[in-house]
Amino acid sequence: MKKVYVLLFSLLPIIIVSCGKNDNGDGIQKVEGFGQNNPEVPDAVSYDLNADSVDDFQIDYGMGVWDGIDASGLFISGYLKSLDDSTVLVRTNEDLSVQILFNRPQDTIWSAPKQPYKWNDGGSVTITEIIQAADGIWPDEWTVNSEFNFNPYYLGIRVKENEDFLVGWIKLEIDKTNGKIKFEQYQLTADEYIVIPE
Repeated sequence: MKKVYVLLFSLLPIIIVSCGKNDNGDGIQKVEGFGQNNPEVPDAVSYDLNADSVDDFQIDYGMGVWDGIDASGLFISGYLKSLDDSTVLVRTNEDLSVQILFNRPQDTIWSAPKQPYKWNDGGSVTITEIIQAADGIWPDEWTVNSEFNFNPYYLGIRVKENEDFLVGWIKLEIDKTNGKIKFEQYQLTADEYIVIPE
């Protein structure tokens, strides 16, 4: 069975290209050939937040396979990838798993956070995803990887500048109909902390 998954993952980019993606002109591609009600997937976007000509974060999308006892299917994740030593604030749970931490207005982002908060060293965090059902049907909406149900979403961030780090926040708009994650606003400071405004 493992050989099947290795083969599937190695052929997945070819399958995606051969099944086709239709660009509707606004950076969103329609994925075809994977079942019913196929989702739209946004293009990758990179951001240079401190204007040093080096990208700090990238929003990208990847496809994978989920496998259950009697069924399997596909999923697509939209994630925020840290570049050039930039990173995102996360929370360590009691079981030592790491959870993305969406913040709210008036939250304080510290350059040196205290437990259970820390700067993520994993390179990327999943923001949103869409999961195909066992019958091959995709849902109408993407889900957001958050315990809160609000939009916009805020993330605490740290961005490398020369040999130091700036601390800050980004405001994200997430379109649940197509999974598009958009940087709406952000702020950085060299201070010890920053407060997300109302």
